[in-house]
Amino acid sequence: MQSFKTVEANRPCPISGTNEALEVYAVDRHGRALRNVINKDSGLIYVDPVPFKNTEAFYKTEYRKSYKGVLTPKPKHIYRAGKNALKRLKLLEPFLKPEAKILDAGSSSGEFVYLSAKRGYISSGLEANIPYAEFSKQALGIEVNNYAFSEFSTETTYDCITLFHVLEHLEHPKRDLLHLSKNLQVGGIIAIEVPNIACHKMALKHKWHPGHLYSYTPATLAALLQSLGFEIVQCEKVDKDANVFGVFKKNQNPNPVPLPQEIQARAHVERLRKDNFIYYCNLLTYIKPIPKLIKNFQEKCAANRKSPMEILDSLVI
Repeated sequence: MQSFKTVEANRPCPISGTNEALEVYAVDRHGRALRNVINKDSGLIYVDPVPFKNTEAFYKTEYRKSYKGVLTPKPKHIYRAGKNALKRLKLLEPFLKPEAKILDAGSSSGEFVYLSAKRGYISSGLEANIPYAEFSKQALGIEVNNYAFSEFSTETTYDCITLFHVLEHLEHPKRDLLHLSKNLQVGGIIAIEVPNIACHKMALKHKWHPGHLYSYTPATLAALLQSLGFEIVQCEKVDKDANVFGVFKKNQNPNPVPLPQEIQARAHVERLRKDNFIYYCNLLTYIKPIPKLIKNFQEKCAANRKSPMEILDSLVI
């Protein structure tokens, strides 16, 4: 039987508030030191300690450059992000009223804001990264607030706040969700998409991104929002289990839901390691680079010689 090192985390789990954990992995996907632990009470996996001296400052200026190697998105990235934005809109629209006010928190280069506005919604963005916020305003002509979440202030009340592949990057997810939800109408929704750490279609050693401070499953994402008093409308795996998509409603009188009595943290880690073995036994694993190359070529061709607006407009014609 696999043994797991019990550790006292430097920072408490945002769901349970406790520090007792098991060590899941000790290095990131590049082989550099990065300890991920799983909280024994909640089952949430998170990085401990945080690898940045000032997380918000890092995302303002350095993150996009360190992650993508560029200060503004390439045309193929705009095309890819636009297609993803349309998929998310399709999942979200059953919960939206016509002309709903939407705040896309962590709006990146603005594709979701632009395309949702095309659908008739009153959409704006909130993006901490300075170059990407400026790009989206200038290239797409959309409204983007350039602030860290903790610094954001507005008199506007929204029907929907979205965080797409953002929550896993936040050092203080509970604090930031509470802060954002002050501007969410009662009965309004928060829609969240995050990578699914339990997806079995990725090697275990490749799961640990240095910018992913938290690693969620459907259960832990739901537990985090329930601990804030949100009602679960929907929370499920999407994109062939690669991601988790959740919709959560703000109630008049938030009633935080306590954690389930028993969390099998050890079993969760054992399952991750078992899935890793199965991953390497699957022949499809070894041909994954081929469809990726084909997709990359198709994206380049589709976005070639087009402005950012033209790229996105071509997706909805």
